[in-house]
Amino acid sequence: MDVIRRDFTVRTVDGVTIAVREVRPVGHANRTPMILMHGTRIPGISEYDLPVANGSLAADLAAAGHICYIVDARGFGGSQRPDAMALPPQPSAPLVRCMEIMRDIDAAADHLRAASQSEKVGLFGWGVGGTCVAMYAALYPEKASHLVLYCMVYGATADHPLINIGSPWDDPENSGRFNQKVYGNYTFNGIEMLETHWDEQIPIDDKVAWRDPEMVVAFRNALLDGDPTARTRTPPTYRSPNGMLEDLYLMGAKGQKLFHASQIYCPVFIVNPEYDSLCRDTDMAVFCEDLYHSPEVIHWRAANSTHYLLLDRPERGRSELLVRLDGFLN
Repeated sequence: MDVIRRDFTVRTVDGVTIAVREVRPVGHANRTPMILMHGTRIPGISEYDLPVANGSLAADLAAAGHICYIVDARGFGGSQRPDAMALPPQPSAPLVRCMEIMRDIDAAADHLRAASQSEKVGLFGWGVGGTCVAMYAALYPEKASHLVLYCMVYGATADHPLINIGSPWDDPENSGRFNQKVYGNYTFNGIEMLETHWDEQIPIDDKVAWRDPEMVVAFRNALLDGDPTARTRTPPTYRSPNGMLEDLYLMGAKGQKLFHASQIYCPVFIVNPEYDSLCRDTDMAVFCEDLYHSPEVIHWRAANSTHYLLLDRPERGRSELLVRLDGFLN
């Protein structure tokens, strides 16, 4: 695909260095500039720019005329990590909450606004990354033109089937609080976790028919490449801060909203895959009710699709997503 890539950094208002990958068309970029924000444990490039066929949403958007900035929040990927992540994990307060990530998104958004000479940018977020970009649009409505929320969590209802009171996420000694004794301030993640979760979502025995095996290899390599210490451990593991997990716990188990959607004033496109276990219809129903200042709300319940729709084979929903996304951003 005929696009240009560039890696650089920006500085936040509180002095943190944030890694950004720019993916842009070779020719004129005449469409909405886009911020792409990752989820709870996985840095940006592994979700949005894998070097395999159908593995780069950023390249697809760039080919359609968008400049894309893939952002790593602090503590993830190529961005600056809190000093505590150079020490063994501690059963203490999780690092890097969603509210802190607002500064990271804002630094990237301001850079993109200046570089593209655009007053506003579009924002795409995966999982709790969707929560983050929606929160950002609520805090900075003057900077947000479009919101695309993929497998998003709002926190309107405390009915999550996996993240609930009494689950491992819940502190048994202080029920209703995040279990930081188990999860701690940051986590070493094994790369097998990704494929296991993906396999569980695919509703047929022949996983290859649903997902290109090269996609899994590329995803694994991107996870390891995103942490310079990953291959120093046996087996290799990559680090991620747990602040987004605590926020996910509060939204899923306690029904606590991190913001109110009435503060969003731009068009919103919600992607809610059928087999995804994170995004819930009940949660999205309230979210859509709260979006009463948004001029357009599209809630696509993507039938027969997984949490990894963005990286599944094109006929498993990815092609339809790209068509719908292009229409929304147009």
